[in-house]
Amino acid sequence: MSPDRKVVTVGEERVLRISCAGCSKGASAESSPDCLKDLLEALVKNPAVQGVVLADVYEREYRGDGLEALKEVADILRENRRWAFMNLTPKECTRCAISRKSRLERIFVDLGTDPPAALRKLKEFYHEISAKKGHGGKKCSSCREYFLDTTLSPLVNSIENCRILKNSKCKDGYAGVFKPLMRPCFLTSRLQLDVLDKLELIDAYEVDEAAVRIYRDRERLQNIYFVIPPEYHLPQEQVELMQSARKALLEDPPELDSENPHSRALVERRIEDAMADLVSNGKFGVTKEEVRLLSKYLTRFTVGLGLIDIILADERVQDVYLDSPVGRSPLHIQHRDHEECTTNVFLTQSDVDSLVSKFRAMSGRPFSEADPVLDMNLSDARLAVVGPPLSAQGVAMAIRRHKPTPWTLAQFVNARFMTPAAAGFLSLLVDANSSILLTGSRGAGKTSLLVSLMLELLPRRRIITVEDTSEIPVECLRKLGFKVQSLHVQSTVSSTDVELRAEDALKAALRLGESVLVIGEVRGNEARTLYEAMRVGMAGNSVMGTIHGATARDVFERVVYDLGIHPSSFKATDVIAVAAPIRLKGGMARARKLLQVTEVRKKWRKDPTAEGGFTDLFAYDYGKGEIRPTKAIRSSELIENIARKWSMRHDEIFRNLWLRSEIYRILVETARERKRQDLLESEFVVRSNLAWRGFFEEELGRGRVFHRKVLNKWRGWLEDSIGL
Repeated sequence: MSPDRKVVTVGEERVLRISCAGCSKGASAESSPDCLKDLLEALVKNPAVQGVVLADVYEREYRGDGLEALKEVADILRENRRWAFMNLTPKECTRCAISRKSRLERIFVDLGTDPPAALRKLKEFYHEISAKKGHGGKKCSSCREYFLDTTLSPLVNSIENCRILKNSKCKDGYAGVFKPLMRPCFLTSRLQLDVLDKLELIDAYEVDEAAVRIYRDRERLQNIYFVIPPEYHLPQEQVELMQSARKALLEDPPELDSENPHSRALVERRIEDAMADLVSNGKFGVTKEEVRLLSKYLTRFTVGLGLIDIILADERVQDVYLDSPVGRSPLHIQHRDHEECTTNVFLTQSDVDSLVSKFRAMSGRPFSEADPVLDMNLSDARLAVVGPPLSAQGVAMAIRRHKPTPWTLAQFVNARFMTPAAAGFLSLLVDANSSILLTGSRGAGKTSLLVSLMLELLPRRRIITVEDTSEIPVECLRKLGFKVQSLHVQSTVSSTDVELRAEDALKAALRLGESVLVIGEVRGNEARTLYEAMRVGMAGNSVMGTIHGATARDVFERVVYDLGIHPSSFKATDVIAVAAPIRLKGGMARARKLLQVTEVRKKWRKDPTAEGGFTDLFAYDYGKGEIRPTKAIRSSELIENIARKWSMRHDEIFRNLWLRSEIYRILVETARERKRQDLLESEFVVRSNLAWRGFFEEELGRGRVFHRKVLNKWRGWLEDSIGL
């Protein structure tokens, strides 16, 4: 084998790697005839490979249908070189054999560089022989018919039916067939950059200097997220500079502390220094500004997460998934606006090995066949990795990205997750120190809703959070002025025994004094301690948490039968709020919605569902597509209890509810009309809550609260705050 070609084993696959460094022909089978010829010759000798890489400053990798199309032509070359010259003439006549062989050899040369030209010349040869078939006597006619039937006709059919020829007339030419995965030479991830004609562009924007395009494949009813990083359009000199800097970094790697949040900045500084040295030595003509950009790019692919960094920088991306086996399918994501999307990003086994090593170092937790699950926080995201033997075909992972700022009830109203009335009611419940469980399937928005309810508390209230994986944005809440003490407990999927168990953390929380208690997720033995806390909480503090379930009855069965809580203890729950993603009108589009706000009444003995213990105060109206109050809210025991605790009349509670609802309605409408989404963010919502509460207290100090007057004062505050 030529020294510039070698077959390497990548995982379970054999990949033919062809070094094209210094080659003037161009490392592209779809645009260079000479390159196509060399690639086909390599496949003739190595037909069993699962991938081919043309390695130059930019690498092109051919796989899947594109590689199969190349193999078809290589098979035609191999088979016809072996057999076509054996049937040039009948044995009794060899007069035309030399000329026919010479003609076919020239056609086979064209087949390796320009298949359409080869087919055209082959058809010309076929028609030429066919036209002469009836001339020159019986012997010559029989010889020509023999040559047509045994050689030319099968050869024309085989070439005419191969995929390269069928697609070569498209505007993309061979590129529409081959669809190589590309990357600069210093990267290991692969990108699919060719866009098929059938794809429809439905969205386009930029993220961290990378171009993002969303396409719709109407045949497969699938959206495709194309990301094109700036690294994929760099001049050759800049790519070579990055490769040289990377080599220098590998030769003298920096000592890094995985727990140091500034480690990435230190590596970027080190890379920038290495590039500056190379430029100052006159080896590269790159500017200072370009060096800084290139340092940032290279850092992303050394200590960062590579292309995943760019995807996670997109605030519209909510989840990122990698399925095993690695390299067989692209990353896929959950997009805020376009739901489930495949991507054009393919990770390699080298990528995954590097990522797993980083995750182990960052978490300090094991990951092996003995510990095949790794669960950790990753900046503003939650990461779960599984490996063999749990995932038999290799490593798979999911990154669930958190919103960088806390969700607010105003944002939920704006997103049509709930109505202003439902938002006002939940705000009222939090203010009344109710015990609230939020339930729903994964991805229903439980934790986001939980955080939005925390923002309805006055900042003077002390909050204690208990979580096994940090999803509540504690630091953001502290910056907003909230007093938050977070307790982290042992992950249920980790074998480490360093951290506290959930029930121990809850007991500690109860000893920390009067506080609002927020449980990230109720899922195990801590439930007993939680219900003790809820019983105590009914006397003066809110207790809120999330739990998996689809309905209020599901929550009851999970708490009582699965977690072993006595039915009488379940009565400590005041309200169960149910959220879920639903398919709108049976279509493919899904939307998260608040479906129920259910009161847990107290006058049942064994089963609340059989004894009228559950009453929907708000329920989703499928006809109108929104959650609406039910008639039962007027006779709610919970409302009566709140009225007694607040020393108010029943109708005053509903005027208070009206005030909160109107504030959210006006706030959302103003944000939409003025195109001021910042009015719905946590910082402004907290200010808004403090403003109207201040006006409420002023009215209360005068002996009687006029809710419309409070609303008008707040509206004036809103106008002053945004300069209306």
